[in-house]
Order: sequence, then structure tokens, then C-alpha cells
Amino acid sequence: MRFDYNYAMTNLILAEALNIPVKQLIFIIAVSLVVVVSFLILIFFPIRRILHRTRFLYLFYKKVRSVALDRDFYLINQFVFYTDEKNKDMIDHILFGNKFIYLIISQYYDGDLVGKQTDHSLIQVNKKGEKKYCDNPVERSKFLMSRLSMSTGIDTVMMIGIVMVNDNCKLQIETNSKQFYIIQRSKFPALIKAIEQRKIGNINPNQLDNLVKAIDKLNKKKR
Repeated sequence: MRFDYNYAMTNLILAEALNIPVKQLIFIIAVSLVVVVSFLILIFFPIRRILHRTRFLYLFYKKVRSVALDRDFYLINQFVFYTDEKNKDMIDHILFGNKFIYLIISQYYDGDLVGKQTDHSLIQVNKKGEKKYCDNPVERSKFLMSRLSMSTGIDTVMMIGIVMVNDNCKLQIETNSKQFYIIQRSKFPALIKAIEQRKIGNINPNQLDNLVKAIDKLNKKKR
């Protein structure tokens, strides 16, 4: 082992100044470092969860945007429209694929989700195992799809509803739907790839361009 002269002299000078034996000083420094490192490890995961919770909309946007760029799809973010004569609602992202229009809403959950996709409510289980009921976000996805179809005249068969949740939310959702999905953020690209591989024809490019313009025209976010 190489002898570090500067380190040894520093410890010796510090020990003399504090009137503490060198070995005891080294032990105190080592214990202090262990305590500091342990503390940093202890707070790392809670801080990361807080950051994910406060920045989840941006993280979800990055995931959707990356798919749009990779696949050369049109994308409208924060689409605000009237769901009736007085009320507005927002679809976080509308992604225009080759075969479908994807309506994407983002949700963050502290804990896991259990239930059936057709239920009005799901069971949310937190990290302590405590359970409570929460609204099923797929119901909102269905509502927004129906209202957008009414507003634009676009048939719902051309649309796919996706609820995207945080990756640390485990999903135990029974479903057999091929139109509505609730998935973790990391699985979004694979889902889009799988749906776009379905054996149906692509949307005509001119028709797709008109669909993008028709939906964008309704976007009250710009007004």
C-alpha cells in the first residue's frame, strides 16, 4: 500500500491541534463518513419519489414525445376542448399514428392499482398495504374519447385510449379490451409498436392530415 504522506501529516497536525490520538481521530473520521453516506442513501429514494411525483407530467411528456419523434407521428400536447356547452376538459397528449389516433392521459399514483378495467372504481394499495377506492381513470378516458368523437365527427373505432401511470405503480388490472389501456410509462413505446402492427390498413395520409387539422382547430389551449 502506498504511503500517503500528505494525508498522514494532515491527520497528525489535526490530532495534535485537538489533542486526540491519531488512531482515534481516524476512527472518528471513518465513522462520520459512514454516517454521512448512510444518510444520503436513506434520503435518496424518498427524494427521487418526490421528484417523480412533482415532475411526472414532464417525464410522461418526454416519453410520448420520444415515440412521436422515433416514429415520425404528429403530436398535440395539452389539448383543451369543450365537453359540453359550459365545461372544458383536457387530453394530455393526442398522438396520430399510422393506423390509430391515441388519446393519452397521465396519472400518478402513490401505491399500486388492483381491479377490473370495467369497474367504476379501482383499489389503490399504498406501500403500507392500506387500501382505498379511487376513480377508474379508464372511465375518464372513455368519456373524453366519446366527447372528442362528438365534437369532431371522427369515429371512435379510429381511436385508442391510453392511461399512462408511473413505473413504480404496479398494475393488477383484469382486462380484455383492445381499445382502452392502462399501462406503466416504460411500457408505452412497446404498446404503440404492438398496436401499429395490427393487420389493418393505414390511415390515408391526406385523411390523416385533415384529422390533425380538425382536432387542432378545436384546441382551446391556444386561445
